[in-house]
Amino acid sequence: MKNVLALATIVLMETAVAFSPSPRPPMSLLTQQKGRISRTETHIYSMVSDDEAELMLDEFYDEADEDIDQSPKQNKQPIRRFKRPKKVPLIAVVGRPNVGKSALVNRIAGTQSGGAIVADEEGITRDRTYRTAEFLGETFQLVDTGGLVFDDNDAIFAKEIREQAMLAIEESSGVILVVDGQAGPTAMDEQLAVFLRKEVLKKMPVVLAVNKCESDKSGSYMASQFWGLGLGEPFAVSALHGVGTADLLESMFEGIVEKGSAIKGFGTKVKELEAAQQALVALDKGIPLEGEDETDVFLRQYGIGRDNEDVIQRYEEAMSAFDDVPSMEEINIA
Repeated sequence: MKNVLALATIVLMETAVAFSPSPRPPMSLLTQQKGRISRTETHIYSMVSDDEAELMLDEFYDEADEDIDQSPKQNKQPIRRFKRPKKVPLIAVVGRPNVGKSALVNRIAGTQSGGAIVADEEGITRDRTYRTAEFLGETFQLVDTGGLVFDDNDAIFAKEIREQAMLAIEESSGVILVVDGQAGPTAMDEQLAVFLRKEVLKKMPVVLAVNKCESDKSGSYMASQFWGLGLGEPFAVSALHGVGTADLLESMFEGIVEKGSAIKGFGTKVKELEAAQQALVALDKGIPLEGEDETDVFLRQYGIGRDNEDVIQRYEEAMSAFDDVPSMEEINIA
């Protein structure tokens, strides 16, 4: 609208200049001749000079060009999905082919007689498989993936499996990288570790599980070979016997709490219950609670300070947090 009015004003001024062959007379002369100028002698005088009019035209066309340049353009930015924490957190289990990922998923989920297919052959697990598990009163899901490789010539269905594994990582709250302790570190393990360090570790915890460590004596040695992957402490585990899985999951829960990659409160049930139990014992023995001193204990006897009912209620709430949560069925996604 501003540009249209400016153009109309300029046209009017140019018309006025065209009808005014003589320069504008001084104001004093106009004042003296006021009332004596006939219609035939009336002149329309320009409000601006020719140079000013030309400058205004240039500014108008410059603004018009800017309006065209600022017109809505097609948005070429990719559409990104904003990740929201799930009510039941997911933990992705990844690794190169034939390291025992599915066996570990079955062990943690308590489905050794069923669940994911297990065989000594690469490419058996191609799609994502979701299994519900529980540990330390926390319900979560494990996402089993196929053998992840970055060279399409190294494994069957490599591209499809890689796409499924990436989707599993994207929706998870943590990642377990499974390696073969008996085979030792490989180039594929290093490639996966580099990818996880650069793209995943900053958003969620990554825990290293060194599988096939059935022997307690040799397990620690086999696990120590994987420190070079740069993913922290390698946990010696045995999907066959269940050795080391508790330490593995405890570390995962601590990482999830630290990075806040799951819903608030996940992984804290046991610690909250322990703290509530300690507070209840301290209340019964008359010793200071957390954050109290002897003076607070003395005043509490007379109903001043922290209420005893608060301590009891905290313990009851911590216990109720372990109530059964309806588990989900197994889901296979292609």
